[in-house]
This record gives sequence, C-alpha cells and structure tokens, in this order.
Amino acid sequence: MENKHSRGLVIHFMDGSKISVSFPQQTDDAYRRKVGIEEIMKRRTIIVEAEGAMQVIPFENVKFMTIFPAPELADPAVIKGATFND
Repeated sequence: MENKHSRGLVIHFMDGSKISVSFPQQTDDAYRRKVGIEEIMKRRTIIVEAEGAMQVIPFENVKFMTIFPAPELADPAVIKGATFND
C-alpha cells in the first residue's frame, strides 16, 4: 500500500476466482464508515466505482472478503487479534 490512507479489498467468489481492489480512504469520520458498512450488509451488494465504470457485486456470488487495514473502531462482535491456522 502506498500510505496510511490506502485501503484494499479482496473479494473471493464462490467459483474460486477473486478480484483485488485498492482505493483511498473514503471518509475520516469513523461513524460514517460504520454506517456505510451497515448499509452494505443490509443491501447485500458491494458497489465499486473504478476506471469510470460501476461494478455491482451481489453477496450471493461472494464466498468471503478480506478488507484491509482492519478498522480501528470495529464492531464489538469482531474477533480481534486472531490467527488463521491451516
């Protein structure tokens, strides 16, 4: 990543393919970030504007997502400090 304001998202699809997206920080407001995540979860789609086009990705096609960096003020239900073991 270029700097502390860079963000990334890797979307892993049900068919085994994946896409990586990098983007700048969208807002400095932690509350707006939380509300935005809640809206994405309700809508069950991710909408990404990139290179002049809009991509709409329905959750039904998504196996899982990796979002980085992890938000400092994540929901209390988020398990923090975890390690994946193969």
